[in-house]
Amino acid sequence: MALSRKRFLTATAVGVSVTALAGQGVSAAPIVAQSAPVPARTPIHFHLLKSNEYNRAEMMQKLMVSSKHKQVFQSVGPLLIAPGIASVYMHMQNAMNAYEFSLGLGKLSTLAVLIGPSIVYALNDDMWQKYDIAKNLGPEAALAPTNVYYVADSNLDLSAKPDDPNGVYQDWSAQAVLKRGGAFFVCHNATTGAAYMLAEKSGSDGATVLADFKKNLLPGFIMVPAGVAAVQQAQENGWKPFSII
Repeated sequence: MALSRKRFLTATAVGVSVTALAGQGVSAAPIVAQSAPVPARTPIHFHLLKSNEYNRAEMMQKLMVSSKHKQVFQSVGPLLIAPGIASVYMHMQNAMNAYEFSLGLGKLSTLAVLIGPSIVYALNDDMWQKYDIAKNLGPEAALAPTNVYYVADSNLDLSAKPDDPNGVYQDWSAQAVLKRGGAFFVCHNATTGAAYMLAEKSGSDGATVLADFKKNLLPGFIMVPAGVAAVQQAQENGWKPFSII
C-alpha cells in the first residue's frame, strides 16, 4: 500500500497547527520538540457534515439500488496492480466479469468506498498537478503525474466481447466501471485529512485545498460524510463487503 491509513492520519495530525485548523473542523497539536514529552494521543477533529452539506438523496439512491447481487469494496491506499492500473478498479471489473460471463449469475452491482489516501483517485488532473499528488504521497506510491486511472482505455462499448483486450470488459479504468453501473463514494473525513496533509507539503492553506478538492471531484464520485459509515450502510442494504484494498 502506498500510504497506510495510520501513516496518513499521523502525517495529517502532526503536520497541521491548531491555529490553522481552528474553525475548519480539524485540529491537531503542533509538532513538539524531541525533548518534550509526547502525548499519548494527538487530538484531531473532523467537521461532521450536516444533511444539507452533502447529497444525501444521491447517496441513498446508490445504496438502495434494487439488485440481487451487490458488492462493496473498501479502498484505503492508492494501490496499483501495474503502472496505470488501480487495484480497486481491476477488482471491481474482475468481480463483474466473473458474475456476468463465468458464473452466469447475471449483473453484479459494485460500489467502491474511498476511505483513506485513495480519495486522490476522485480528483481531476488539475488537482493532481496543482498539489503534486504523485510526489507528495511518496515515491513508494509510484503514481503517475496525472490521474490516468480514471480515463477509459476502450470506447466503452458494452457490446464488446468479454475477452477483447481493447474492450470495456478488459478496461481497468474508473470510467469503464461507471459505464457498467459501478458507483464510487468518497469519504469526507479522508478528503479533509488528505487536503491538510497536502497543504502542509505544498505550502498551501488547508481550508483552501479542501475547498479545491470538493469542487474538483470527477464525475461519478459522490462525497459522503464518513466512508466507514457508508460501508456499514451498504451492508445494511444488502451489499456484501470485499476486503480492504
